[in-house]
Amino acid sequence: MILGSKWKISNDGWPVLALAGVLTIFVSIISLPLGYFLLGLMIWLSHLLRVPCRQIGSDEETIYAPCDGVVLEIETDVFPNGSVYNALVPAHRITIQTRLSDAQLQTSPITGHIVDNHLSPGLFKKWGDNPAAWREARLTNERREISLRDRFGRSVILVQLGSKTARQLICRLSEGKFVRAGNPIGLARIAGVVDLYVPVQCKILVLVGQSMIAGETKLARFAPRPIKKPKAIAKQPVNPD
Repeated sequence: MILGSKWKISNDGWPVLALAGVLTIFVSIISLPLGYFLLGLMIWLSHLLRVPCRQIGSDEETIYAPCDGVVLEIETDVFPNGSVYNALVPAHRITIQTRLSDAQLQTSPITGHIVDNHLSPGLFKKWGDNPAAWREARLTNERREISLRDRFGRSVILVQLGSKTARQLICRLSEGKFVRAGNPIGLARIAGVVDLYVPVQCKILVLVGQSMIAGETKLARFAPRPIKKPKAIAKQPVNPD
């Protein structure tokens, strides 16, 4: 399945472009050269906020990258406490940073339903360039946790993390909404960081430093599901009469 087109702007990208357009017109009246600069900035923003044309995967056993960017970290962790897991459950945490040159749209990593979607207010400290700074940012920065569950009962949690540049963590989908892998679910305006928590039994398919393409890159694979054996049919006793 192919998603998007080259210059279709995401719904949550239009307010930013509208504001940039008004500013460009106002500044152009005062200074035409500066107006040309802002026009170039608008073209750059339209590139970031577009719905990119992607070949979306449909394998239900695969977890796809939820955003464009580069993998910062792959660690064994626990799922965040929430409606999906109320206890400390082991998980793999894959951290992806979206760059200023990447499309900002975020997509669903699996096909399933939104189980929970809540925003935890916080700070917008610089994300930093080392694991110690990343740990601090997870504790203090604003975050939005989006829990998804597929039809087999397998859950993943996508966490949008705020930063100096990403001050709006957007996902307008309500609980119970059905989404397919690769479908848009929101964005972090702009250049945000995502933590994706997947079951610890999953096989990780990517490496630290690898570039991701939302909806296309295969991030991980669920553990094989147990094969249900058909129940034996009890033989009825034969009536001698």
